[in-house]
Amino acid sequence: MGKGSKAKVAQAKQKKNRSNTFWLLVFPITALAIKLIVMFNTQGGGWLGADGENYLTGVDGLLKDGFFSTEGKLIYWPAGYPLFIWPFAKISVTNFIYFISFFQSVLFALATYIFARAISQTKVKKAATWSSFIISFNPTLSLSSLAIGYESPIASLLMIAISFILRDIAASKTILSTRNVVISGLCLSVSTFFQPRIILFAIVLIAVWTISKEKTVVRIKISAAMLILTMLFPSALILRNVVANEQAAISTNLGVTMRIGAGDKATGGYGTPDGSILCPPKVKDQPVTDNQVVVCVLKWYAGNPVKALELMVNKSRFYWSPWLGPEANGTMARNPWLKISPLVGFTKNEDGFKLVYGTFGKIISLAWLLGGILMLSLGFLRLWNFGGLERQIGLLIGAPVVLGWLTSLGTIGDHRFRIPQM
Repeated sequence: MGKGSKAKVAQAKQKKNRSNTFWLLVFPITALAIKLIVMFNTQGGGWLGADGENYLTGVDGLLKDGFFSTEGKLIYWPAGYPLFIWPFAKISVTNFIYFISFFQSVLFALATYIFARAISQTKVKKAATWSSFIISFNPTLSLSSLAIGYESPIASLLMIAISFILRDIAASKTILSTRNVVISGLCLSVSTFFQPRIILFAIVLIAVWTISKEKTVVRIKISAAMLILTMLFPSALILRNVVANEQAAISTNLGVTMRIGAGDKATGGYGTPDGSILCPPKVKDQPVTDNQVVVCVLKWYAGNPVKALELMVNKSRFYWSPWLGPEANGTMARNPWLKISPLVGFTKNEDGFKLVYGTFGKIISLAWLLGGILMLSLGFLRLWNFGGLERQIGLLIGAPVVLGWLTSLGTIGDHRFRIPQM
């Protein structure tokens, strides 16, 4: 091939890359612009998520008493998210939801671009543009950045963390980039700060990254640095709770959540009265601790394997269930998508309600549920069969999905819990 032909090929390649980059930017920026319009046309600048009132109560405690506030909501639920939005409230109590919505939306747009950009550097680069479009305009996932809740920030931080891990794996099998380690480690740390179960995701992501390297010394450096960084913010949270409440814990709601999802009367989701499993205190007249409740629930599972299996099936159904319809189960009543979904209006008349919640609706709901799992499985298998870097992509993006599901099996099934991994 002559020099002129090579130059033309190079120019064509550069033009194509510029075109791809253009669309990777257009979709998140367009979605951001739409969300800003929605934000300025929404009273207060956003809306409350499922636990919105609890987070605001936590912020009130922080505004009143500072970092070591003894407000009960800050120990029962992880205080990470209230601490995150606290500075916005200090700037302006009346406008802080505007600030939160704007910050979370910009972070989501940036994370979408970074993630799609990382995919565009691989053999599955044709999926990058579609990934950017689907993430940007998925109503529930994208609009959650306008809600008071940890789901959107965690989704954004997971995308950024996985992108920089992927970038480091692609760069070399024998060396590592300090920049990639610091950025991904801090993203996972803040995510765990918001929701403790993210530590499980972090451990597996670090393991995938470590295995991809060929030198033992590099593996040790990644493992040590990432574990230290990942535990940085959660450790600060534990320290806060030790000083404020004399409890060395990130939160104290794990046992309660597990207890709701277990027991003879349990369905696998919310709605079962707390205390379906008896858990007497170890010391008479002393309150039962969260850790003791966790042990009681685990003992019940061990002693009731058949019922435990039935509950796990139900929890899986609830976790993967649609946002609306006969199979829907969870705490997404405030889902922004339900404010504009045509199906919601359709169910307001008797015939529409019967269609959506009748036999036909049940078939569609189950098909949607099973179809989603099938598509994810096929996508993972396709990436696995590519081998190399693309197999690493499958492991990195598949781990949070599977671990989020497994976490629900041990606690309760709720379709809201899958939002950060969507």
